[in-house]
Amino acid sequence: MIGRTALLCAALLASACAAEAGPVGPVVDAANILSPQAEQSLDTRLGRYWDQKETAIVVATVPSLKGETIDVTARRMFADWGIGSAPTNRGVLVLIAPNERSARIEVGCGLETVLTNAAAKHILEGEMLPRFKDGEFEAGSTAGVEALIKRIDTANVAAGPVSPFCVEMMKDAA
Repeated sequence: MIGRTALLCAALLASACAAEAGPVGPVVDAANILSPQAEQSLDTRLGRYWDQKETAIVVATVPSLKGETIDVTARRMFADWGIGSAPTNRGVLVLIAPNERSARIEVGCGLETVLTNAAAKHILEGEMLPRFKDGEFEAGSTAGVEALIKRIDTANVAAGPVSPFCVEMMKDAA
């Protein structure tokens, strides 16, 4: 229950930061690219996934990167929002900046072995960006989320940190 609360608090913070009003959940559509139905569907799917797997996936859209790169914005948002529980750091941020035609999948340290940078890039480039280029933000977001869940759920390796930064961070969190 604490984990679900942390996820919802992250989403609440996201909503406040994005100046978005509305229901609190793992989807924060500040750029208004999702229909209310698509947002609710993703929100329900990701809330259930958290409840079942204790892995947080947050989808956020921003109207502007405000001069930052997508990488810097995603890392900052991921850290500021505390996506995933502190002990496991099993979190993923899908950040979409439609006005800059940019997107990124930021992966928490606890999923580094399961969702490598190469795997995240493959999902982004194979499932999401082609749909985004056709203006299908809902289809791209949903396909990306489903591909992330499939990858995490079918990994043949234990979840955990790999990079020296993450190994040290996870040691400190324990």
